[in-house]
Amino acid sequence: MSAIAERKTSEPNASAKHFPPKGLVLRCIVFQNDTKAYTAECIDLDLLVYGKTPHEALRSLREQIVSYLEVALTGDRSGLMPRLAPRSHRARYHLYALRAALSAGAKRNFMLSDWSPSSTLCNSHL
Repeated sequence: MSAIAERKTSEPNASAKHFPPKGLVLRCIVFQNDTKAYTAECIDLDLLVYGKTPHEALRSLREQIVSYLEVALTGDRSGLMPRLAPRSHRARYHLYALRAALSAGAKRNFMLSDWSPSSTLCNSHL
């Protein structure tokens, strides 16, 4: 289970000092789609963006995640958290994770990222 699914709070509104939630790690994937653009998706928040390069797509996704969490943590959270991607999207993430594990050192056409909005660095694997 992701950290976001485990987080519970009794406060209806979280203040800015609680942003982002401590220990929050979000699972993201970037891959080239059929139109040769790049799709970046956060499977823990069901967010999806596109970019011309994998790094542009991942940067846009991170911006979208931060914006989403600001709204979710400072306003009414009903229906916002957690909000998992469809099962087929989560399966795709895990398939790519398996491919990454089995192809150690090989060049890949996708990127996996376990990212925490509180850090400026992420643990990415190309």
